[in-house]
Amino acid sequence: MLQAIRSRATSWVVKLLFVLLILSFAVWGIGDIFRQPGAEATVITVGSEKVTGVEVVNQIRRDVEQLRPMFGGQLDMAQAREMGIVDRSIEQLVQRKLYAHAAADLGILVGDDAVRRALAANPQFRSAGQFDPRTFQAVLQQTRTTEQAYVASLRQDLARVAMTDPIVAGATAPTALADALYRHRNEKRRADALVLARALFPDVGTPDDAQLAATLDKLKDRFSTPELRRVTAIVLTPDALIEGIAISDAAAEGEYNARKLEFTKPEQRRLQQILVADEAVAKQAAEALAAGQDFATVAKDIAKVDPAGLDAGLMERSGLPEELAAVFQVEVGKTTAPLQSALGWHILKVVEIVPEAVQPFAEVKAAIVEQMRRERALDALANQATKLEDALAGGAKMDEAATAVGVTALALPPLDQQGRDGDGQPVSPLPGGPELVRLAFDTASGETAPLIEMPEGGYLVVHVDEVVPAKVRALADVRDALVQAWTEERQTEAAEKAADEILAAVKGGASLADAAKARGVEVKPAGPFMRTGGREALPLPQSVVTALFAGPVGTASKGIVADGVAIGVLTAIEPVDAKADQAAVDTLRQTLERDIVSDLTNELAQALRRRVSVEIDRAAIDRLL
Repeated sequence: MLQAIRSRATSWVVKLLFVLLILSFAVWGIGDIFRQPGAEATVITVGSEKVTGVEVVNQIRRDVEQLRPMFGGQLDMAQAREMGIVDRSIEQLVQRKLYAHAAADLGILVGDDAVRRALAANPQFRSAGQFDPRTFQAVLQQTRTTEQAYVASLRQDLARVAMTDPIVAGATAPTALADALYRHRNEKRRADALVLARALFPDVGTPDDAQLAATLDKLKDRFSTPELRRVTAIVLTPDALIEGIAISDAAAEGEYNARKLEFTKPEQRRLQQILVADEAVAKQAAEALAAGQDFATVAKDIAKVDPAGLDAGLMERSGLPEELAAVFQVEVGKTTAPLQSALGWHILKVVEIVPEAVQPFAEVKAAIVEQMRRERALDALANQATKLEDALAGGAKMDEAATAVGVTALALPPLDQQGRDGDGQPVSPLPGGPELVRLAFDTASGETAPLIEMPEGGYLVVHVDEVVPAKVRALADVRDALVQAWTEERQTEAAEKAADEILAAVKGGASLADAAKARGVEVKPAGPFMRTGGREALPLPQSVVTALFAGPVGTASKGIVADGVAIGVLTAIEPVDAKADQAAVDTLRQTLERDIVSDLTNELAQALRRRVSVEIDRAAIDRLL
């Protein structure tokens, strides 16, 4: 599973996006997702630590939300899956748990002082050159995490850094390596180039049937119908069951009462905060407040805190660390005694109390009824799937088994491995999509694949009725295409022969223009281009570019292009002086060092995976998403 995740999440686009995500602000904590079956169940196990669906889904959603602005606000969960962002989120969560496990084994502990230093050094939380509690709280609210969860995660990160720093401390890239690589990558070359188009060789004759048959045999993969599978499928979905499920008002109200906490908005308090690192200063400020001095004045004169940064916003009890819970026992207008947390010493003032509010049953009834119907449909679906498996195991045919569970078996037209029919058109409907196709081609003719749970919900079982082998199309059906293929092949051969004659003349001392003059072909300059070729090297293909970078001035080479054969003759080499762009060389050296660090930390992560078992219930995660 982890290998699959890693292989799908290695595209440079996804890596770049996650670098930007981490740089912008990477936090982890407990957020809110709508309560649903399986949300509290374990979906990832790392060693002895269990990770619930709530934690995983909230992590994925936070990552997607952080990346969404980079896509103009249009990034949805389906696109995130396709791009590998979901897989990358899961991988990062697993890695954090692995590092935390290893840090605990090594006895690495992170104290409050280290946490405070890390917070103070984070530019995301600074204002006017110093740590700003209001900015800190605003960022936490924006990223849907709590102070307690963030601090806990920060401790894990600091422990990971303490564990990995000794490993990567000596990771350096020599300047000579960066210089050489810079010169290699940025060297440019120029060439004279021409293209001998196939159209220059129209007289190649007309193929007879024997020649067409030989061409068909040579290109049989191109002129063959794919293997097709004719299958019968049984699909079980909750939507097919939900219409027959009714929920009484009494049952819905009972569910509401059982889950009233879910519909309750806890009491909130608008707070002002003085935060200092020194206990003595905190006590002095508390004494001044007790003597009746103004909160803002005490903040400015004693705590040396900007009064503009006192507002801590509306806070719930669950959003505060346990050390600050006492503020919920204080009346409006009153202040707490100095309270110590991982951030320092706090004095909190209650500015406003917003009482607890409960959504009335009438407002949430429709949502409760819909969820109860779906939950009952899922229960009924599981029973239906079990009954279907039992029927098939008992020897029932597909249509008999479908009838036994109250559905109809679906006979699909023959389809290929891309889900297309014999005419190349997409088969529709195609329940289960790629999963159905995979089962169809993984199962022998006459066999029934095991019942599977579909990613979008529901169950699918497939029986392969017939395998239609791939076959070469009849010559008469593809004659025109074969004539064109034969003609293009002969024209390309003629162009290559002419190219060889031109190359021989060039190697004998003639210029490319003189050697090609008899062909009436124009010679054009190409470049300057680098080793990667691209538009600057046109019309030369990459194979010719590579050959020209392998030899001195005068090197000549040919290569097949879309409409014929291209010839290139190297005319100039433009070396690059690394010292002329020292900033770029330094950037490259830093990149090399980051790559070395990444390789070393990846080796550590792989070693941890070999020591600690990791289990991921991807189907459960997909259902929650």
